[in-house]
Amino acid sequence: MAEKLDVDLTNAVTLVTGATGGIGKEIARGLARLGASIVVGARNLDRGEAARADIATGGTDPARVSVMKLDVADQASIRAFGDAFRERFGTLTVLVNNAGAWFTDRRQSPDGIELTFATNVLGPHLLTELLLEPLRASGHGRVVNVVSEFQGNYDGTDLQFNRRPYDGFKAYNQSKQALAMLTWGLASRLAGTRVTANATAPGFVKTDFNQNAHGLRATMINLSARLFAVSPEKGADTPLWAAAAPELDGVSGKYFVGRKEKEAKSREPDAIAELERQCRDLTQTPSH
Repeated sequence: MAEKLDVDLTNAVTLVTGATGGIGKEIARGLARLGASIVVGARNLDRGEAARADIATGGTDPARVSVMKLDVADQASIRAFGDAFRERFGTLTVLVNNAGAWFTDRRQSPDGIELTFATNVLGPHLLTELLLEPLRASGHGRVVNVVSEFQGNYDGTDLQFNRRPYDGFKAYNQSKQALAMLTWGLASRLAGTRVTANATAPGFVKTDFNQNAHGLRATMINLSARLFAVSPEKGADTPLWAAAAPELDGVSGKYFVGRKEKEAKSREPDAIAELERQCRDLTQTPSH
């Protein structure tokens, strides 16, 4: 069993995306138990309020859990959220980019971008860029990107599967590799500041992240999950540790699995720079 975190986050403002269920809700619950104020970014506000009530149990003050509208696949929603967050809080101690999904069929976001890439890569990129000022204002901000041990099929010339035959699981694999690459790029750009960026993989977890997928592969994943996957609480352990552990103060650009640093692939500077350029172009964000 993982060692219990011993840290007081009473003065911390934390944001977890995808916190209406699964791993995200357990990360938010863990941060609340450590005393942090929690912001639940929710696409569906009813689900967000249900998550808020669930998180605010076991002694957590309900006033320390807030729900704000956020759809990480919709750039207008992200920008509106960023404006509202900066006005309401001004500072951010921990950002956990957890929300993610995969789709069997090719879909597009409201911005006309392949939906897996929009949700798992561009959303975290844009949200993080918009919240860098509050992260810096905290004096010791942390960005934790939840990736996957299933990474691969990366093609920087075809990030939206416009040329390749669409395969939802390959698109998901690619998106998680891309998010890891953005983490290394962000950590490099933040070097010398008090803001860190790390990537964590939660393992094979029983969640509903593949609710938008169907077919044989989705069926097999669901069957395997019932037999072998760990609980969302266990899956949340490493991201929560990366978000809060005192021993990780100042530690950046690392990849953690099971609270242990693992070798991270895809650290080629040119490939990362090209991915960052494409993300800036697709979200119309400036370079920092």
